[in-house]
Amino acid sequence: MARNLIGQQIEHYQIEGVIGEGGMGTVYQAVDINLARPVAIKVMHDQYAVETAFQRRFQQEAQAAARLEHPSIVGVYHFGRKEGLLYLVMELVPGLSLGTYMKQLAPRKQVILLDETVLLMAQVADALGYAHRKGVIHRDVKPDNIIVKQLNQAERPDEPPLRAVMTDFVLA
Repeated sequence: MARNLIGQQIEHYQIEGVIGEGGMGTVYQAVDINLARPVAIKVMHDQYAVETAFQRRFQQEAQAAARLEHPSIVGVYHFGRKEGLLYLVMELVPGLSLGTYMKQLAPRKQVILLDETVLLMAQVADALGYAHRKGVIHRDVKPDNIIVKQLNQAERPDEPPLRAVMTDFVLA
């Protein structure tokens, strides 16, 4: 069951709004008060947060995901348990999920351009390959777990200014 945490504070994170909700938890936009930076916090649903075995597995997978440093993998900053909450604090990546991006194009009878598709999928493949070499398997690769981040400028000449960023490596 999801809690409404908007306006509340978890440790030094001030919850501002909901980014999305899935079967295992809710992702909130928040501010790290100590560092004055935006973050995303995934708070696990209560039925998972109370299970000792789940807590242990969640922490182990959070530790594994935190060791991943790649431009196409969301950064993990903190894992916590407090007042019945089990949560993970991550980098807040601006942009839309690939799923939302595609859904917004459909009513306008538009599609993602081929060069954008090739670039984004190459970035996803690179991120997954990197994670696999580090012993981490994603287990839930889908458009809603890929954020399309608009860049100020392309990383290489003749490429679209986009970066695919994989989310939800922990308990996907």
